[in-house]
Amino acid sequence: MTTPPGLYTASASSFPPSTDIVQEPLVNWRICLLCYAVLLVLGAGGNTLHLVPPANLPQAEFPQFVIAATLVAPVLEIFLFFYLPYHVLKKLISSPRIVWGLSFLTTAFLFVICHHGGSHLYKNWLMASHVGLTGTLCFMGCFYLTTQSGRGSPFWSTALCHLFYNSTLAFVIYLSFWLGN
Repeated sequence: MTTPPGLYTASASSFPPSTDIVQEPLVNWRICLLCYAVLLVLGAGGNTLHLVPPANLPQAEFPQFVIAATLVAPVLEIFLFFYLPYHVLKKLISSPRIVWGLSFLTTAFLFVICHHGGSHLYKNWLMASHVGLTGTLCFMGCFYLTTQSGRGSPFWSTALCHLFYNSTLAFVIYLSFWLGN
């Protein structure tokens, strides 16, 4: 048995470790923040009219609402409504265009259905449609652009964008509670 050359000898270049390997970022910040900015512009129209403290959300329940809206919902909704449909369709259909188109339609449908009636904020179809369609447009854009760029995780970039947006809305609702609207 022969020992490969250089196995037991230290060369000058072996320490410190090579920096040739560049670690990929977990989040594509540029796309995440761009989609967040677009969502703030598109989502503001319907949401600002409706962002008053709902009568059926007592102030004592507000901390649970904030945790659910800012930490749980972004990860859960992006996984269920974006990641799963895209990857299931990708396994079933070979055409990337059809996969993205059907993913968009599936996601829009699920997002609208999820945002109708279940939340204290979205009790009507018009509001649920606005939230669902603008959310789908921006979050699917973030997911798609991150996937196409090859930099960062589409899941985490989109979940972070969703977290930023929901945090902004929670802050506005908190201000309206605080100001006594």
